Amino acid sequence: MRHCLAILAAAAAALGGAACGLDTTSFRPIERADPSHAGPPSVAYDIQLADKLTARAHVWSSGGYVSPGDQPMTHVGFEIRSAIARPLTFDADALELVVFDRDGARLPPARLAMITPRSPSLIIVQPASTTMLGAYFELPVRPRNVGSMQVRWTVRLDAEEYRQVTGFLRDDDAQLVEPGSPPGPRSPSS
Repeated sequence: MRHCLAILAAAAAALGGAACGLDTTSFRPIERADPSHAGPPSVAYDIQLADKLTARAHVWSSGGYVSPGDQPMTHVGFEIRSAIARPLTFDADALELVVFDRDGARLPPARLAMITPRSPSLIIVQPASTTMLGAYFELPVRPRNVGSMQVRWTVRLDAEEYRQVTGFLRDDDAQLVEPGSPPGPRSPSS
């Protein structure tokens, strides 16, 4: 893979010595990525609650990998930028990842393993601020056996909810990003 050498050192350190191989892959958003956002390809959403723009969210995946404990994993990142003077809530209890094989058949459920930074299940997005979250899921199969996936997520303002489904396709030619890395300047593929 052309991108493997470029990320080998960073990925090996992040994954406790794991290297690029048959179990490492990228996932790219199905929807058009926001070209103005730094970091891995992400989808942008304008969150409308109480009949006004409440926040802007970016969602991306750092790809699939195998943990040092030999567990198939994937990462989904969220950047939520509040546009109001009241707190919002990201509901980690409602967070779900649905995975599909290469033929589009639904696979057994993925399990949310961890959210970073570690926090309660209702994560507060402070007024007029940006919150970065990393969601790590245990996959039911090796990453290369996943053809696509959908992350279902919810943001709340009081009793109102904004629900979204973000789809990803496996893309073995895309640049891999160190799992859990927040968005940053894009580096060219090797």
